[in-house]
Amino acid sequence: MSSQDKPTDLDDWAQVKIRFFASFDRTGSVTVSAAELGINRNTAFSWARAAGLRSTRQRAGHSGRAEYDRLRSAGASRREAAATAGVHLRTARDWDRGVRKVVYRDPDGNEIGFGGVPAPAG
Repeated sequence: MSSQDKPTDLDDWAQVKIRFFASFDRTGSVTVSAAELGINRNTAFSWARAAGLRSTRQRAGHSGRAEYDRLRSAGASRREAAATAGVHLRTARDWDRGVRKVVYRDPDGNEIGFGGVPAPAG
């Protein structure tokens, strides 16, 4: 939406808001929906928050994880799958054991990592 296309009255903004929620229903992301419509994402977050909605975060994950999992399920050894997928052998071992790691950044920029083997089911 260019500056010439920006809504000028409340009726126009109501239509933009309707289009935003339709886009949000499809994408699940405030940022993506705001970019699609060319509206300020802070405005879009305000609308979503007032409606009690939250964006879903798409985990990027490791670029080699899908290839590694595919190779392992095809019967490749851990070492072969890790080498082909371009991951360290220790990372491959962690993936096989179900270890997941979550990293948070504090306000000073320090990384705080939490990870471990999932608790056994049952």
